[in-house]
Amino acid sequence: MAETAKVIECPCGAIIEGSDDGDVVAKAQQHAKSTHDMDLSDEQALSMARPA
Repeated sequence: MAETAKVIECPCGAIIEGSDDGDVVAKAQQHAKSTHDMDLSDEQALSMARPA
């Protein structure tokens, strides 16, 4: 079963899109660190993700 694209809408208004779970998690973690100076776990990122 192919993974589907995912999207996370950050509370700051940023839209983070990824081709699959791993991609969107990595991008969300990078955004959280660079923009908000916070560490985001895989579980936290996935809990915010929804199908694109």
